[in-house]
Amino acid sequence: MAGGFPVFRLYCNSEGSHVLCCAHFPEFSGSNADEEFTTQQSFDRAVEKMLREASFEPTTLTLVGEQQGYPVGAHLFDATVPRTGSVSFAFQEAGPPWIVLGLDVSSEKFWSEIDEDEDLLALGPISPLTSVPAVVLTTTGWPQRNDLDSL
Repeated sequence: MAGGFPVFRLYCNSEGSHVLCCAHFPEFSGSNADEEFTTQQSFDRAVEKMLREASFEPTTLTLVGEQQGYPVGAHLFDATVPRTGSVSFAFQEAGPPWIVLGLDVSSEKFWSEIDEDEDLLALGPISPLTSVPAVVLTTTGWPQRNDLDSL
């Protein structure tokens, strides 16, 4: 099986406001490319629906970056995720759109946790760290039980 991991997408509108979408990429067998493509399309539609339901028009937003997997800190997996917060992010060595992010974490905590977590370190985040205020949106049922078990 492939998929089954959290995905975080940070968007910006023309006024400079940010929105962070938190969703779970569905599991799929991984046995063929068509299934992966279909799953990706379904995921993209679910994120667009989440944005529209919160009165954000996806066509007016620009993707700042995306992180697949667990972020810095645990605030995004709290029982009640804050609806607004400061999103700190650094681009990965692979370049845009790939980022490593955390919610409501100081610069010191961000880099310290990366140094202590081999999975985050392997993503290759590079300075500078950018922090922006953002609206935080989550899918229904967020976080999933297996997310909490993995923390």
